[in-house]
Amino acid sequence: MLLITRTFGSAVFGRYTIVLTFSQLIVLIFTFGFPSGVIRLLTDQSHYNGIPKTNFIKKILWITFISSITISILIYFLSEPIAVNLFKDRSLITYLKILSFFITPLMFHEVLLNIFRGKKEYRKYNLFLFILPPLLFLIMFYMIYNYLYNEISVILSFGLSILIVFLTEIVFLKGVKNSVKLDYPTNLLFKLSLPMMISGTVLFLLSWTDIFMLGAMVSSEEVGIYNVAFKISSIGLVIILVFNVVIGPKISELYNTNQTKKLKETIIKTTQLITLTTIPIFLILIIFRKDILSFFGSDFVSGETTLVILSFSVLINAISGNVDQILNMTNHHRLMKNITVFCLAENIILNFILIPGYGINGAATASLITNISLNIISIYYIKKKLGFYTIL
Repeated sequence: MLLITRTFGSAVFGRYTIVLTFSQLIVLIFTFGFPSGVIRLLTDQSHYNGIPKTNFIKKILWITFISSITISILIYFLSEPIAVNLFKDRSLITYLKILSFFITPLMFHEVLLNIFRGKKEYRKYNLFLFILPPLLFLIMFYMIYNYLYNEISVILSFGLSILIVFLTEIVFLKGVKNSVKLDYPTNLLFKLSLPMMISGTVLFLLSWTDIFMLGAMVSSEEVGIYNVAFKISSIGLVIILVFNVVIGPKISELYNTNQTKKLKETIIKTTQLITLTTIPIFLILIIFRKDILSFFGSDFVSGETTLVILSFSVLINAISGNVDQILNMTNHHRLMKNITVFCLAENIILNFILIPGYGINGAATASLITNISLNIISIYYIKKKLGFYTIL
């Protein structure tokens, strides 16, 4: 974020944000929920009795390959209407065409990450998610920018870094022996994964609808400022994400072995730890918001109110706990899907109402209100279905 804003400014960072968000949405939809489904398949063997043994991972990878090639071709040939009609920025055409060549490694990267997670190989998961992509991005950027000297260096660096990570993941995956080789029939595979895809996509849209709608309703500069504020506020989400890596498979395991008491203790303890570690980050962001934003450039200070609103939203997530993980990993993924669909509709309506009058602050407010709704509803149903609150 610092590298892009200091080299090119807020407009280019805004375009990069829009394309990156678009790519993440494509990956979420067209991996069909397999990233979440594969965790369930690898951690829960209780309901596969009588099903012939084969390799369900191979089946998932083949479907992902066919899907990714199809989507890559579509994005390449539809890049102009997407850029002009949806985002009203012709500069995005080149971004989208370059992105189309990296959709396949992006989709495989998402699936392979969660195979490592499902196998509880957290060192590999963390390496391929948190360390290699940003490190390789920096290396690629300095190499490409010194040759091209233009903003295309940004999207090329992103694509090439993911390609290298994907190839490295393949090498590591080859050395892994599948402990679960059960053929989950294709129709049941989709039945398991699609509700997770829908709820995952809607959760993603809940976080990023404001980016899409801002991209269509305000300038790229404002999108860039908003996303800097969003990224800074999301530092608190790192704590939640770190716990999510471990807590998802653990919840699935405890639920499927009927260890209700241990499940409750694990969830409540995790929520308490997340809250205690997020509050200091929240206070630092609120107190030093102007200084932090000015680090990216003087024009970004105008996003201080946005940063405050979004930071409160992150704090609410921390206090509420990993509600989406809890519902998805306890066979309530369809319920989670319904909650997120309702909240997405609420978020879109609020954005339409608030963005025209309040700009990026309106988008942040819409996000905060929707986030409160999602967490309250989820906590209510967790109490109703599992018998305990996540926060007590």
